[in-house]
Amino acid sequence: MIDLHLHSTASDGTLDPAALVERARAVGIRTVSVTDHDTMTGAPEAAETAAAHGLEFLPGIEITAVQDRRDVHVLGYFLEVAPPGLQAFLERQQEDRRQRARRMGEALAKLGAPIDAERLIARADAEGRTVGRPHVAQALVEGGHVTNQREAFDRWIADGRPAYVPRQGASPAEVVRLISRTGGVSSLAHPGLLGRDDLIPSLAKAGLTAIEVYHSAHDGSTVSRYAKLAARHQLAASGGSDYHGEAHHRAKHFGAVTLPRDAFMQLLQRLLLAHSAVHGK
Repeated sequence: MIDLHLHSTASDGTLDPAALVERARAVGIRTVSVTDHDTMTGAPEAAETAAAHGLEFLPGIEITAVQDRRDVHVLGYFLEVAPPGLQAFLERQQEDRRQRARRMGEALAKLGAPIDAERLIARADAEGRTVGRPHVAQALVEGGHVTNQREAFDRWIADGRPAYVPRQGASPAEVVRLISRTGGVSSLAHPGLLGRDDLIPSLAKAGLTAIEVYHSAHDGSTVSRYAKLAARHQLAASGGSDYHGEAHHRAKHFGAVTLPRDAFMQLLQRLLLAHSAVHGK
């Protein structure tokens, strides 16, 4: 089985990179990619653990782009755990995340639900992980303002709620081009959830490599639709469960949603060509 969409504690997952790879092995996954949000800090540990267990490992990331004030997630896959030319961009992404957390903290304080945003950011930095809305939601739980993270989103920080702060960042096309420049391949994440199929033609022209056809949120008809769209635009397919941990609602799909081997080999072939074009090896 092949799963190219997993999250560790380096972003918003609940298992550290080594434990995540071990859990993947336990459910029968033999080819794995850890795709944390806007960071690859977990990739070396995940790669080492995969090698120790004889698993095939593909270094990956899920980069948050912004289009029309909405998040658009672009998956990137590489042959290296630290692709040259990517780090400066990721540092800017991390700073954007810190600023967003601060602005949400300010809004929550005005609404009578204060959190210590600086402590939240410092803890994330110390642990080498990204900070995002799930961490703000957990701070609201710990502060006694809500009973669980779902309530935190629904009441305060989901899109359209009082403490929501739109993200700032690069466009999806810019992210696609960046991944290409660093020798990787890009895939539009969970397009069925995104609901912006109109972006696909322009992203394909910008150098998009694939569409995430197989995903926990995609039923059979959705898989079929995106497989056809991928073929129409001469794109490869990627796929994965988008697993964040056992408490997450997608946990039941872990080890069930997988990328077919022939689709993986097509994606890998494009990655080998992209890497060679940039790095000459």
